[in-house]
Amino acid sequence: MIIPSKEQFKRLLSEIDRSFLLKTVLVFAAFIVPLIILYFVDSGSFNYLWKGRAPYFLFLWLLFLEAILGWKNLKTERTTFWTKKTVLAAVILLLPTVYSLGLKFGLHSGIVELGRAVGVPAEQFGEWYVTHSWPFSLEYVLFAVFFVASIWLLYGVRGLKAFSVSAFFVGGVGIFYMIDTFSPNGTFTVLQSLVPITTHGVAAILNLLGYTTEILPASVDGLLLKVSMGGGRPYEAIIAWSCAGSHSLFLYSFMIMLFLRGTSISRMRKIIYVVVGAAGTFFVNILRIVTIYVIGINSGASPAKLFHEFYGEFFFIAWMFIYLSIVFLLETRFIGKIRGTQKRNQSPLDTAQPELPQRLERDKNF
Repeated sequence: MIIPSKEQFKRLLSEIDRSFLLKTVLVFAAFIVPLIILYFVDSGSFNYLWKGRAPYFLFLWLLFLEAILGWKNLKTERTTFWTKKTVLAAVILLLPTVYSLGLKFGLHSGIVELGRAVGVPAEQFGEWYVTHSWPFSLEYVLFAVFFVASIWLLYGVRGLKAFSVSAFFVGGVGIFYMIDTFSPNGTFTVLQSLVPITTHGVAAILNLLGYTTEILPASVDGLLLKVSMGGGRPYEAIIAWSCAGSHSLFLYSFMIMLFLRGTSISRMRKIIYVVVGAAGTFFVNILRIVTIYVIGINSGASPAKLFHEFYGEFFFIAWMFIYLSIVFLLETRFIGKIRGTQKRNQSPLDTAQPELPQRLERDKNF
Protein backbone atom coordinates (compact mmCIF):
# COMPACT_ATOMS: atom_id res chain seq x y z
CA MET A 1 0.00 0.00 0.00
CA ILE A 2 1.44 3.36 -1.06
CA ILE A 3 0.99 6.12 1.50
CA PRO A 4 1.33 9.67 0.10
CA SER A 5 3.99 11.81 1.69
CA LYS A 6 3.24 14.93 3.67
CA GLU A 7 4.35 17.11 0.73
CA GLN A 8 2.13 15.21 -1.71
CA PHE A 9 -0.84 15.57 0.62
CA LYS A 10 -0.26 19.31 0.96
CA ARG A 11 0.03 19.67 -2.82
CA LEU A 12 -3.27 17.78 -3.26
CA LEU A 13 -5.01 20.09 -0.80
CA SER A 14 -3.59 23.14 -2.51
CA GLU A 15 -5.09 22.02 -5.85
CA ILE A 16 -8.60 21.80 -4.38
CA ASP A 17 -10.75 24.89 -4.72
CA ARG A 18 -11.85 25.11 -1.11
CA SER A 19 -14.60 27.64 -1.75
CA PHE A 20 -16.08 25.42 -4.45
CA LEU A 21 -15.84 22.39 -2.17
CA LEU A 22 -17.53 24.34 0.62
CA LYS A 23 -20.40 25.29 -1.70
CA THR A 24 -20.95 21.66 -2.64
CA VAL A 25 -20.88 20.51 0.98
CA LEU A 26 -23.33 23.31 1.87
CA VAL A 27 -25.83 22.12 -0.75
CA PHE A 28 -25.76 18.53 0.51
CA ALA A 29 -25.94 19.56 4.17
CA ALA A 30 -28.86 21.88 3.43
CA PHE A 31 -31.01 18.90 2.45
CA ILE A 32 -29.51 16.06 4.48
CA VAL A 33 -29.98 17.88 7.81
CA PRO A 34 -33.72 18.66 7.31
CA LEU A 35 -34.37 15.11 6.10
CA ILE A 36 -32.81 13.74 9.28
CA ILE A 37 -35.07 16.07 11.28
CA LEU A 38 -38.11 14.99 9.25
CA TYR A 39 -37.22 11.35 9.86
CA PHE A 40 -37.36 11.89 13.62
CA VAL A 41 -40.59 13.89 13.25
CA ASP A 42 -42.33 11.29 11.07
CA SER A 43 -40.21 8.24 10.24
CA GLY A 44 -43.18 6.41 8.69
CA SER A 45 -43.42 8.94 5.87
CA PHE A 46 -40.09 7.68 4.46
CA ASN A 47 -41.63 4.26 3.75
CA TYR A 48 -43.63 5.47 0.76
CA LEU A 49 -42.60 6.51 -2.75
CA TRP A 50 -46.12 7.74 -3.48
CA LYS A 51 -47.31 10.52 -1.17
CA GLY A 52 -44.34 10.02 1.10
CA ARG A 53 -40.73 11.13 1.57
CA ALA A 54 -38.92 8.10 0.10
CA PRO A 55 -38.33 10.02 -3.20
CA TYR A 56 -35.92 12.24 -1.27
CA PHE A 57 -33.47 9.32 -1.18
CA LEU A 58 -33.59 9.18 -4.98
CA PHE A 59 -33.14 12.96 -5.10
CA LEU A 60 -29.97 12.78 -2.96
CA TRP A 61 -28.67 9.92 -5.10
CA LEU A 62 -29.25 11.91 -8.31
CA LEU A 63 -27.68 14.98 -6.71
CA PHE A 64 -24.60 12.97 -5.73
CA LEU A 65 -24.18 11.52 -9.22
CA GLU A 66 -24.65 14.90 -10.90
CA ALA A 67 -22.11 16.49 -8.54
CA ILE A 68 -19.54 13.87 -9.57
CA LEU A 69 -20.35 14.02 -13.30
CA GLY A 70 -20.47 17.82 -13.41
CA TRP A 71 -17.48 18.50 -11.15
CA LYS A 72 -15.13 19.59 -13.97
CA ASN A 73 -17.77 21.73 -15.67
CA LEU A 74 -18.63 23.52 -12.43
CA LYS A 75 -15.04 23.96 -11.25
CA THR A 76 -13.79 26.25 -14.03
CA GLU A 77 -11.93 28.84 -12.00
CA ARG A 78 -10.96 29.80 -8.48
CA THR A 79 -13.83 31.47 -6.71
CA THR A 80 -14.37 33.49 -3.55
CA PHE A 81 -16.90 32.01 -1.19
CA TRP A 82 -18.11 35.06 0.72
CA THR A 83 -20.01 36.99 -1.93
CA LYS A 84 -23.49 38.51 -1.82
CA LYS A 85 -24.85 35.61 -3.88
CA THR A 86 -23.36 32.90 -1.69
CA VAL A 87 -24.59 34.60 1.49
CA LEU A 88 -28.11 34.81 0.01
CA ALA A 89 -27.84 31.17 -1.12
CA ALA A 90 -26.78 30.14 2.39
CA VAL A 91 -29.87 31.87 3.81
CA ILE A 92 -32.11 30.08 1.29
CA LEU A 93 -30.46 26.75 2.06
CA LEU A 94 -31.30 27.21 5.73
CA LEU A 95 -35.01 27.36 4.90
CA PRO A 96 -35.49 23.56 4.52
CA THR A 97 -34.11 23.10 8.05
CA VAL A 98 -36.32 25.92 9.36
CA TYR A 99 -39.30 24.28 7.66
CA SER A 100 -38.50 20.86 9.18
CA LEU A 101 -38.17 22.29 12.68
CA GLY A 102 -41.31 24.37 12.20
CA LEU A 103 -43.45 21.27 11.71
CA LYS A 104 -43.03 20.56 15.42
CA PHE A 105 -44.11 24.09 16.35
CA GLY A 106 -47.41 24.58 14.57
CA LEU A 107 -46.31 24.97 10.96
CA HIS A 108 -48.19 21.85 9.88
CA SER A 109 -51.47 23.30 11.18
CA GLY A 110 -50.80 26.48 9.25
CA ILE A 111 -50.14 24.50 6.06
CA VAL A 112 -53.42 22.59 6.53
CA GLU A 113 -55.33 25.86 6.93
CA LEU A 114 -53.62 27.21 3.83
CA GLY A 115 -54.75 24.10 1.95
CA ARG A 116 -58.36 24.75 2.93
CA ALA A 117 -58.01 28.37 1.84
CA VAL A 118 -56.62 27.49 -1.62
CA GLY A 119 -59.37 24.95 -2.27
CA VAL A 120 -58.03 21.45 -1.63
CA PRO A 121 -61.17 19.29 -2.18
CA ALA A 122 -61.24 17.78 1.33
CA GLU A 123 -65.04 17.89 1.69
CA GLN A 124 -65.52 16.00 -1.57
CA PHE A 125 -62.72 13.42 -1.33
CA GLY A 126 -61.78 13.29 2.37
CA GLU A 127 -59.71 15.05 5.01
CA TRP A 128 -56.62 13.02 4.08
CA TYR A 129 -56.09 15.21 1.04
CA VAL A 130 -55.75 18.38 3.10
CA THR A 131 -53.95 16.89 6.13
CA HIS A 132 -51.47 14.62 4.28
CA SER A 133 -51.54 14.93 0.49
CA TRP A 134 -51.44 18.73 0.44
CA PRO A 135 -48.54 19.13 2.95
CA PHE A 136 -46.39 16.62 1.05
CA SER A 137 -47.20 18.31 -2.27
CA LEU A 138 -46.32 21.75 -0.96
CA GLU A 139 -43.17 20.45 0.72
CA TYR A 140 -41.71 19.07 -2.50
CA VAL A 141 -42.52 22.26 -4.40
CA LEU A 142 -40.89 24.40 -1.70
CA PHE A 143 -37.78 22.20 -1.58
CA ALA A 144 -37.53 22.40 -5.38
CA VAL A 145 -37.72 26.22 -5.27
CA PHE A 146 -35.10 26.38 -2.51
CA PHE A 147 -32.82 24.01 -4.44
CA VAL A 148 -33.06 25.76 -7.81
CA ALA A 149 -32.63 29.24 -6.31
CA SER A 150 -29.57 28.23 -4.28
CA ILE A 151 -27.93 26.36 -7.17
CA TRP A 152 -28.36 29.39 -9.43
CA LEU A 153 -26.87 31.72 -6.82
CA LEU A 154 -23.94 29.41 -6.05
CA TYR A 155 -22.99 28.21 -9.53
CA GLY A 156 -24.90 30.34 -12.03
CA VAL A 157 -26.48 29.02 -15.21
CA ARG A 158 -23.89 26.25 -15.54
CA GLY A 159 -25.05 24.97 -12.15
CA LEU A 160 -28.65 24.75 -13.37
CA LYS A 161 -27.44 22.68 -16.32
CA ALA A 162 -25.24 20.45 -14.16
CA PHE A 163 -28.03 19.71 -11.65
CA SER A 164 -30.95 19.80 -14.07
CA VAL A 165 -31.98 16.16 -13.54
CA SER A 166 -32.17 16.32 -9.74
CA ALA A 167 -33.90 19.74 -9.91
CA PHE A 168 -36.54 18.50 -12.36
CA PHE A 169 -36.96 15.34 -10.33
CA VAL A 170 -37.81 16.95 -6.99
CA GLY A 171 -39.94 19.58 -8.74
CA GLY A 172 -41.69 16.94 -10.82
CA VAL A 173 -42.57 14.90 -7.75
CA GLY A 174 -44.17 18.01 -6.27
CA ILE A 175 -46.15 18.68 -9.46
CA PHE A 176 -47.40 15.08 -9.63
CA TYR A 177 -48.44 15.24 -6.00
CA MET A 178 -50.17 18.59 -6.56
CA ILE A 179 -52.13 17.22 -9.51
CA ASP A 180 -53.41 14.32 -7.43
CA THR A 181 -54.13 16.64 -4.48
CA PHE A 182 -56.37 19.02 -6.40
CA SER A 183 -57.69 16.45 -8.93
CA PRO A 184 -57.72 13.13 -7.03
CA ASN A 185 -59.15 9.76 -8.03
CA GLY A 186 -58.73 10.25 -11.76
CA THR A 187 -60.48 13.59 -12.11
CA PHE A 188 -57.38 14.77 -14.00
CA THR A 189 -58.35 12.61 -16.98
CA VAL A 190 -55.22 13.19 -19.10
CA LEU A 191 -53.18 10.81 -16.92
CA GLN A 192 -55.85 8.12 -17.02
CA SER A 193 -54.87 7.01 -20.54
CA LEU A 194 -52.58 4.23 -19.25
CA VAL A 195 -55.23 2.76 -16.94
CA PRO A 196 -57.06 0.56 -19.54
CA ILE A 197 -53.78 -0.82 -20.94
CA THR A 198 -52.43 -1.61 -17.49
CA THR A 199 -55.68 -3.12 -16.22
CA HIS A 200 -56.13 -5.43 -19.21
CA GLY A 201 -52.45 -6.43 -19.00
CA VAL A 202 -52.86 -7.35 -15.34
CA ALA A 203 -56.05 -9.26 -16.08
CA ALA A 204 -54.39 -11.20 -18.92
CA ILE A 205 -51.52 -12.37 -16.71
CA LEU A 206 -53.88 -13.30 -13.86
CA ASN A 207 -56.00 -15.30 -16.31
CA LEU A 208 -52.88 -17.18 -17.42
CA LEU A 209 -52.19 -17.98 -13.76
CA GLY A 210 -55.63 -19.56 -13.43
CA TYR A 211 -57.52 -16.71 -11.76
CA THR A 212 -60.90 -15.38 -12.85
CA THR A 213 -60.99 -11.66 -13.56
CA GLU A 214 -63.70 -9.08 -14.19
CA ILE A 215 -63.11 -5.46 -15.20
CA LEU A 216 -65.73 -2.87 -14.27
CA PRO A 217 -65.84 0.92 -14.68
CA ALA A 218 -65.26 2.92 -11.50
CA SER A 219 -66.45 6.35 -12.58
CA VAL A 220 -63.56 8.81 -12.91
CA ASP A 221 -61.50 6.85 -10.37
CA GLY A 222 -60.22 4.39 -12.95
CA LEU A 223 -61.16 0.74 -13.48
CA LEU A 224 -62.26 -1.79 -10.88
CA LEU A 225 -60.59 -5.19 -11.26
CA LYS A 226 -62.19 -8.11 -9.45
CA VAL A 227 -60.12 -11.28 -9.11
CA SER A 228 -61.19 -14.63 -7.70
CA MET A 229 -59.89 -18.18 -7.54
CA GLY A 230 -62.01 -21.33 -7.70
CA GLY A 231 -65.22 -19.58 -6.70
CA GLY A 232 -63.69 -18.20 -3.51
CA ARG A 233 -64.08 -14.73 -2.12
CA PRO A 234 -62.87 -12.20 -4.72
CA TYR A 235 -60.32 -9.50 -4.11
CA GLU A 236 -61.05 -6.19 -5.80
CA ALA A 237 -59.26 -2.86 -6.10
CA ILE A 238 -59.41 0.22 -8.29
CA ILE A 239 -56.50 0.85 -10.68
CA ALA A 240 -56.06 4.62 -11.06
CA TRP A 241 -53.47 6.65 -12.98
CA SER A 242 -51.05 6.83 -10.04
CA CYS A 243 -50.82 3.01 -10.04
CA ALA A 244 -51.06 2.47 -13.79
CA GLY A 245 -47.45 3.26 -14.62
CA SER A 246 -47.34 7.06 -14.92
CA HIS A 247 -45.39 7.44 -11.70
CA SER A 248 -42.87 4.71 -12.58
CA LEU A 249 -42.31 6.12 -16.08
CA PHE A 250 -41.80 9.54 -14.54
CA LEU A 251 -39.06 8.25 -12.23
CA TYR A 252 -37.53 6.17 -15.02
CA SER A 253 -37.24 9.14 -17.38
CA PHE A 254 -35.02 11.05 -14.95
CA MET A 255 -32.79 8.09 -14.18
CA ILE A 256 -32.22 7.21 -17.83
CA MET A 257 -31.56 10.88 -18.71
CA LEU A 258 -28.86 11.07 -16.06
CA PHE A 259 -27.38 7.73 -17.06
CA LEU A 260 -27.12 8.59 -20.77
CA ARG A 261 -26.18 12.25 -20.40
CA GLY A 262 -22.65 13.05 -21.48
CA THR A 263 -21.92 9.55 -22.80
CA SER A 264 -20.45 8.78 -26.23
CA ILE A 265 -23.36 6.46 -27.06
CA SER A 266 -24.81 7.17 -30.50
CA ARG A 267 -28.18 8.88 -30.75
CA MET A 268 -29.84 5.81 -32.27
CA ARG A 269 -28.66 3.51 -29.47
CA LYS A 270 -29.80 6.07 -26.89
CA ILE A 271 -33.29 6.06 -28.42
CA ILE A 272 -33.33 2.26 -28.39
CA TYR A 273 -32.24 2.15 -24.75
CA VAL A 274 -34.87 4.71 -23.72
CA VAL A 275 -37.72 2.94 -25.56
CA VAL A 276 -36.77 -0.55 -24.35
CA GLY A 277 -36.36 0.70 -20.80
CA ALA A 278 -39.72 2.47 -20.86
CA ALA A 279 -41.46 -0.68 -22.12
CA GLY A 280 -39.71 -2.73 -19.45
CA THR A 281 -40.66 -0.24 -16.73
CA PHE A 282 -44.30 -0.39 -17.79
CA PHE A 283 -44.29 -4.21 -17.81
CA VAL A 284 -42.58 -4.40 -14.40
CA ASN A 285 -45.32 -2.15 -13.01
CA ILE A 286 -47.92 -4.59 -14.38
CA LEU A 287 -46.12 -7.43 -12.59
CA ARG A 288 -46.16 -5.37 -9.39
CA ILE A 289 -49.94 -4.98 -9.59
CA VAL A 290 -50.35 -8.67 -10.39
CA THR A 291 -48.41 -9.47 -7.21
CA ILE A 292 -50.70 -7.20 -5.19
CA TYR A 293 -53.78 -9.12 -6.40
CA VAL A 294 -52.17 -12.51 -5.77
CA ILE A 295 -51.31 -11.44 -2.20
CA GLY A 296 -54.80 -10.00 -1.73
CA ILE A 297 -56.51 -13.23 -2.78
CA ASN A 298 -54.28 -15.56 -0.79
CA SER A 299 -53.42 -13.47 2.29
CA GLY A 300 -56.05 -10.76 2.57
CA ALA A 301 -56.41 -7.01 2.06
CA SER A 302 -54.04 -5.92 4.84
CA PRO A 303 -50.89 -7.67 3.48
CA ALA A 304 -51.83 -6.53 -0.03
CA LYS A 305 -52.04 -2.92 1.16
CA LEU A 306 -48.66 -3.20 2.90
CA PHE A 307 -47.07 -4.58 -0.26
CA HIS A 308 -48.71 -1.87 -2.38
CA GLU A 309 -47.52 0.99 -0.19
CA PHE A 310 -43.99 -0.19 0.55
CA TYR A 311 -42.51 -3.43 -0.76
CA GLY A 312 -43.95 -3.16 -4.25
CA GLU A 313 -41.75 -0.15 -5.01
CA PHE A 314 -38.71 -2.43 -4.87
CA PHE A 315 -39.90 -3.94 -8.16
CA PHE A 316 -39.05 -0.65 -9.89
CA ILE A 317 -35.78 -0.14 -8.00
CA ALA A 318 -34.58 -3.68 -8.80
CA TRP A 319 -35.61 -3.29 -12.45
CA MET A 320 -33.70 -0.02 -12.84
CA PHE A 321 -30.57 -1.50 -11.28
CA ILE A 322 -30.72 -4.56 -13.54
CA TYR A 323 -31.53 -2.62 -16.71
CA LEU A 324 -28.88 0.08 -16.26
CA SER A 325 -26.34 -2.63 -15.44
CA ILE A 326 -27.21 -4.44 -18.68
CA VAL A 327 -26.84 -1.22 -20.71
CA PHE A 328 -23.50 -0.50 -19.02
CA LEU A 329 -22.19 -3.99 -19.73
CA LEU A 330 -23.40 -3.83 -23.35
CA GLU A 331 -21.58 -0.56 -23.95
CA THR A 332 -18.36 -1.36 -22.11
CA ARG A 333 -17.91 -5.08 -22.71
CA PHE A 334 -19.80 -5.99 -25.90
CA ILE A 335 -19.94 -2.92 -28.15
CA GLY A 336 -16.63 -1.58 -26.85
CA LYS A 337 -14.97 -4.94 -27.52
CA ILE A 338 -16.35 -5.05 -31.08
CA ARG A 339 -15.01 -1.56 -31.78
CA GLY A 340 -11.60 -2.50 -30.40
CA THR A 341 -11.50 -5.60 -32.61
CA GLN A 342 -12.46 -3.60 -35.69
CA LYS A 343 -9.65 -1.10 -35.05
CA ARG A 344 -7.09 -3.87 -34.59
CA ASN A 345 -8.22 -5.65 -37.75
CA GLN A 346 -8.06 -2.51 -39.86
CA SER A 347 -5.18 -2.98 -42.33
CA PRO A 348 -2.60 -0.28 -43.15
CA LEU A 349 -3.99 -0.18 -46.71
CA ASP A 350 -7.42 0.73 -45.30
CA THR A 351 -5.98 3.59 -43.27
CA ALA A 352 -4.05 4.90 -46.27
CA GLN A 353 -6.91 4.53 -48.74
CA PRO A 354 -8.27 8.10 -48.43
CA GLU A 355 -4.93 9.40 -49.75
CA LEU A 356 -4.87 6.96 -52.69
CA PRO A 357 -6.85 9.08 -55.19
CA GLN A 358 -4.55 12.06 -54.58
CA ARG A 359 -1.47 9.90 -55.13
CA LEU A 360 -2.90 8.52 -58.39
CA GLU A 361 -3.68 12.05 -59.52
CA ARG A 362 -0.05 13.08 -58.98
CA ASP A 363 1.10 10.02 -61.01
CA LYS A 364 -1.12 11.11 -63.91
CA ASN A 365 0.58 14.46 -64.09
CA PHE A 366 3.92 12.75 -64.76
